[in-house]
Formats: sequence, structure tokens, C-alpha cells
Amino acid sequence: MRDLGHRLLIGLAVLVVAVMAVGYAYIFGGIATPIRGDRAILNLPASGMATATILDDGRPVFIVNDPDLGTWVLDAQGRQAQSRLGVAVAWCPGTRMFIDPADGSAYAANGELRWGPAEGGLVAFASRAAPDDSSSVIVGSDTSVQGRGPETDGPPETTCPGEPWVVHRPRGDETFDPSVAVDQEPPGWIWLEGTVRVVDDAVRLCDGLAGSCDGYAETIGIDPATVTNGGRGAAGLFIGRVGDDAIEGLIFVPDLVEAS
Repeated sequence: MRDLGHRLLIGLAVLVVAVMAVGYAYIFGGIATPIRGDRAILNLPASGMATATILDDGRPVFIVNDPDLGTWVLDAQGRQAQSRLGVAVAWCPGTRMFIDPADGSAYAANGELRWGPAEGGLVAFASRAAPDDSSSVIVGSDTSVQGRGPETDGPPETTCPGEPWVVHRPRGDETFDPSVAVDQEPPGWIWLEGTVRVVDDAVRLCDGLAGSCDGYAETIGIDPATVTNGGRGAAGLFIGRVGDDAIEGLIFVPDLVEAS
């Protein structure tokens, strides 16, 4: 019995040593990168370009490869006040700047605020080069808020010279009606089509673009007083999440493709 126990202890020790050896090989040899807490692996765009993409949970971001300011993964939402409807920014390749179509704020390729009334720069996600693929970037879970950089000489252009805006757009039939979304409760960030309206002092995202609001989802975090135009706000495409039978984190995505 003592021999059997001794053999078991030796076998366990060998197993522990083997596991530790493999772990050190992965960490120090660059064989793999721990993925706990990582948000996505994104393709790096060409130098001077930015790509509108999403994290693994569907959150909209831009990945920027700027020859002067470096590589950045930035949240797509402009820095509006917390109580207002979020609005997605757009990237102009010709000027290498982000523009917020709602308030005209302009952001540099690294997310710094360069002009406009925004509360600050864009939210930046921690990122690092993939150890085995120089064309990919690993996005971590840590974030920071970019500050205010050198101000531009004047208001940014409302049109994008030379090339079209780079914006987020849904693919295929992945867009939900708001009422369907709260019923089905899909996980993560999703595309929605509807119209923001104030009804009974509550902000709703109504199905479709018509005047009625028979089908809708309540929203979380938007002050009804900030919805102008007689209580009828933005209409078109949005990105948000379903939580507690309502849409939270709602972001309006302006249609700058047709406007450019």
C-alpha cells in the first residue's frame, strides 16, 4: 500500500512539472496568448486607414492604423452627455479624422478630441499585436478615455473629400424590430431599426419609420427632455443591447453613406 501511494505521488509530481513546462513554453515562447478577458482579435487595416468593425459581443468599434499616431481600437460612440441618445462617429479617410454628425465634434486617429463640444475624447480599448500574426490585433478588456488634443483651426468639413465615409452598417438580415428584440432577448449588441419617440414621458424605440408606435421597446438611460422635434427623435438604424425588457446603451448610426 505504501509503494502504491509513493508511486501516485511521483506520478502527480511528474504531471505538475509537465503542465508547468507547457505553460512556461506558451508564455515565454510566444506560442499562444492568454485569452481570459480579451474582447476580440481584429484584422489590422492598411497604413493610414480605419475599419468599422465589432468586438466579439457585437459592440461597434473602429480599428485605426495611423502612420503618425499608431494603432488604436476606439469605441464608435461619440462623447455625448450620458443622458442623451448615443451617436456613432464616422471616419473620413481623406482627413484621417472622426466626425460626430450629431454635434460636429472632431476626433483624431487616436481618439483625442480636436474640435467641438464633446465632453472628451473617445474611449480607447487596450490592444496588443498578436504574437503569431502581424496582421492582427488582440483587444483587451481595459479601457481609457482619450483627452483633448491640439485644437483644429476651425470646424471640420461636413463632407468627406476624396473617399466615402467609413461607417458601421448591418450585414444581411441581422436587423431587429425593437419589439421583437425585447421579446427574443438576443445576447450582446444588436442592430435595430426604428424611431425614437417620447410617449407618456418615457423614451421608446418604436418599430419602423412610420408615425405610429404600436410596437416598441422602452429605452434605458435617455432623458425625455433631450429628445427634440416634438418628442420625435432620430429615425433609422441603431445599435443597442436588450436588458430588463428594454433597450440599453442605444446608439444612433446616421446614414452618411447616401449623404456623402
